[in-house]
Amino acid sequence: MNESKTRVRVLVTRPKHQQSRFLESCAEAGLDTVTLPCIDILPVECSIDENDISDAELIFFTSRNAVEFAHDIKPLPWKGAAVYAIGRATERVLGKLGQELVHPPVEPYTSEAFIEWYENQTPVKSALIIKGMGGRDLIETHLQSDQVDVVVKPVYKRVTPVVSDAERQRVFVDTPPHIISITSDDVLRNLVNIAGPAYADVLHATQLVVNSERCAELANRLGFDHYPKIAHPPGDVGQMAAILECIPSMQN
Repeated sequence: MNESKTRVRVLVTRPKHQQSRFLESCAEAGLDTVTLPCIDILPVECSIDENDISDAELIFFTSRNAVEFAHDIKPLPWKGAAVYAIGRATERVLGKLGQELVHPPVEPYTSEAFIEWYENQTPVKSALIIKGMGGRDLIETHLQSDQVDVVVKPVYKRVTPVVSDAERQRVFVDTPPHIISITSDDVLRNLVNIAGPAYADVLHATQLVVNSERCAELANRLGFDHYPKIAHPPGDVGQMAAILECIPSMQN
């Protein structure tokens, strides 16, 4: 790719309401962007009351979406609550809402990292997990195996957006990306389904930037030509660094 003729184009696949900061970072780095939200985040009916909070010795938020939708149900901060966040973005949203944490998120900001941290803490008897419908259940399963009384509150759901043929043409033919930013396993699966067989070759030939080794392995199983670049740390900052690391090899 000749840099003087072609600017690097990044496909941003995260939910529409979570794109603006990353799009600004791409623009500041001199990157072109094309957007294709591959997941929508919608609220679900769920109740959270004072008893749910006071009964839990540990309250765990799995994502920034969990915080934001829980806040709509029961405004934060929750006084006296022992709160833990899995990642830095979740920590930041909680901080903006005035919620203190019992401990900062542990690198590399995964369920496994939380479990490793928890194993060295005084065991709790009850826990409240705020999350989306479905998703990984590693934490709740681990806590339950330790005889912890776990209450799970799903406050949002993930759905695949409807994408028109014209949108697919725009993304994969008219403005094909050089790099695709992927923020979760669900986003990657949805992107593959949205592209379908018609654009599979274009999609599989494109370099991915992902947030975890787990997602990279999923991409490998799905038949992508290049092993994905993994963001360290996961999230906007790590993704941007990973994208910039990919560019020199594309310009040779």
